[in-house]
Amino acid sequence: MPRPSNIRAVVFDLGNTLWFEARRPDPATLWRLQAEAVRPLLDAWRIEITWDLEILSESIWRAYETACDIEQERGTYRDPSLSYIIRGALADRGVVLDQAQADAWWRAAWIPVRNFGFQLYPDVLDVLAELLCMGVRIGVNTNRPCTAEMLWPDLHDLGIGRFIGAAVCSGDTGFVKPHSSTFDLISERLDIPLRDIVMVGDLCQNDCAGGRAVGMTTVLKLNGRHDIRPCPDVDFEIHDLSELLKLPLFQTTRARESEESLTPHEDENADRY
Repeated sequence: MPRPSNIRAVVFDLGNTLWFEARRPDPATLWRLQAEAVRPLLDAWRIEITWDLEILSESIWRAYETACDIEQERGTYRDPSLSYIIRGALADRGVVLDQAQADAWWRAAWIPVRNFGFQLYPDVLDVLAELLCMGVRIGVNTNRPCTAEMLWPDLHDLGIGRFIGAAVCSGDTGFVKPHSSTFDLISERLDIPLRDIVMVGDLCQNDCAGGRAVGMTTVLKLNGRHDIRPCPDVDFEIHDLSELLKLPLFQTTRARESEESLTPHEDENADRY
C-alpha cells in the first residue's frame, strides 16, 4: 500500500473527534471519586481536615473554570494551573501545601475518562489501524488540564493507546490550542516537521486555525453539523473519521469502508455508520 505523499503523521483532537460523551455523568459522583482519591494523601501527610472533601473538590474545579474564562477573555490561551488553584483553595482553609503536594493532589484527583461516559466513534479503531498500516504515525493534541503521562491510561482504557505514538495535553505546556506551543510539542514528540503533519479536530479556531498557523494541513470534523459558519482555516472537511482516508492526502489503492463499531456506541447518529 503506497504511503500518502508528504504526509508522515496525523494528529487528532480527542473530544468530538475520536470520542464523544454518550452519557453525561452525575457531577456528584465525580466529586466523590476525587475526594476518595485524595484522602489517602491527606492521611499520609497527617493533615486533618474538618470540611467536606467533595465540596472542596467541586470548588477547586469551579475555580479552574472561572480562571479559564478569565484567560479566554484576555486572549492569553493560558491553561490555569490546577496545582496552583489547589494550593490556594487549601490555603484559604488554613492548610499549607508545598508544590510537590499540590502536584500529587492534582494527579491523584484526575478522574479516569471511563467515569465521564465517553465512547469512541464507531469508525475510530479501523481508521487508526489503517493509518498505521500506511506507515503514518499518529498523535494526539488535546485541551485537557493534565499531562500526557496522566492521559495515557485513558487512551489505553478506551482501546486507542496502542495506536498513538505521542500525545500532548494543555497541562504539558500551560497553554491551550490554538497556542503554537501545543503544536510545536507534538511535532517534537513525533519527531516530524509540522509541514508533514495533518491536524484533525472538530473546532475551527482551536484545531484548524491553530494548526494552519504553524504550517499543518487541517481537517475539520463536522460530525453531521451542516449549519455551522464556514471555517477559513480548513483545508478539508469531513463528517465521519472514515472519510479522512478518502481525501486526496491519502492516495491509496483501496479505501476501507466503515464497518460496525468495534466498541458499543449510543449516539443519536448511529445511522450514519
